[in-house]
Amino acid sequence: MVSNLPNYYRLLGLVASAKPQDIKTAYRRLAKELHPDLNQDSTAAERFQSVVKAYETLSDAKLRRAYDEVFQPAAAQAAQAAQATQATQAQKEAAASTPGVVEGVTNLVGGLMEKINRRWSLGQDLRYTLSLSMTEAYLGCVKTVRFESPVRCPACKGIGQTGGSDCGDCQGSGVQLGERVFKITVPPGSGAGMLTRIPGGGTPGENGGPEGDLTFLVEVAEHPMLESDSQHLRCRVPLPVTTALAGGRVEVPTLEGSTSVHVPAGVQNGQVLRLEGGGIPGPGPTPRSGRGDLLITLELELPEKLPEEVRKLLAEAERQAPSDAYPRTVAYRKRLQDLVDD
Repeated sequence: MVSNLPNYYRLLGLVASAKPQDIKTAYRRLAKELHPDLNQDSTAAERFQSVVKAYETLSDAKLRRAYDEVFQPAAAQAAQAAQATQATQAQKEAAASTPGVVEGVTNLVGGLMEKINRRWSLGQDLRYTLSLSMTEAYLGCVKTVRFESPVRCPACKGIGQTGGSDCGDCQGSGVQLGERVFKITVPPGSGAGMLTRIPGGGTPGENGGPEGDLTFLVEVAEHPMLESDSQHLRCRVPLPVTTALAGGRVEVPTLEGSTSVHVPAGVQNGQVLRLEGGGIPGPGPTPRSGRGDLLITLELELPEKLPEEVRKLLAEAERQAPSDAYPRTVAYRKRLQDLVDD
């Protein structure tokens, strides 16, 4: 029944008069909040899929018009019985999900076309999960995707008949299983949950009806050394205590590979260095557009083994250091002395 289907506007926290930009903004916010890679809540994955379906419908003008006609209260009151019948029929005729990472998406327009008694129907929409590395997603890339799904039979052009009888190539179904190949351009700054729609990339409709659409959903794999923080990236880098004392350079990971960063003398454990422009690119034509920074947390490391000569040199260096060389130690000793004196 229509009344049992989700209210996509409510799922996105919107009203029915929401503008396309409002829909996109709401989706991006919820996708980041609920994506299973970022949210460990047991219900996050299911809620994320619902948000994706809502966005796929409301971001497409054709599907949104069909959705509004079928699900708006005024239309429901005008044709309640007809809508209930057609919604049930559309659910029965929805094709099964394609094996693998391609999933079928209920197509509201097909039900709408059936409601106005056309003999053909619009094909089923498909969704493909595109797994990317952090470098591919944030710097942009071009991916070639191949998968098998139903395609229009070339012999009968999807009609299912040739010469007045069932097509021998497809046994009258109008479709065959075939390989689909798509070249997808992923723009810089693409995060988990980004959607790319290809009109006509779905399965063929019945009786020669037009194909549905294909939507690519981006998933971003974890980086072994980098973590995302809004537009910034973070990493933790071990630093020999001698480099911390004297200064020097340290190699740090980046999306492009690695780079050398200057370490000033006297840095402290946990101190954060900032590499400007080393973070996640924002939306724009180049990887440098609105790019965040790389935040490097230094973790000082003491040597586990030292020759005796080196130990003596370090002890002598501590004795000769000025009294203000270790301000935290001086403050600690003063507080301790005050406690003892009391």
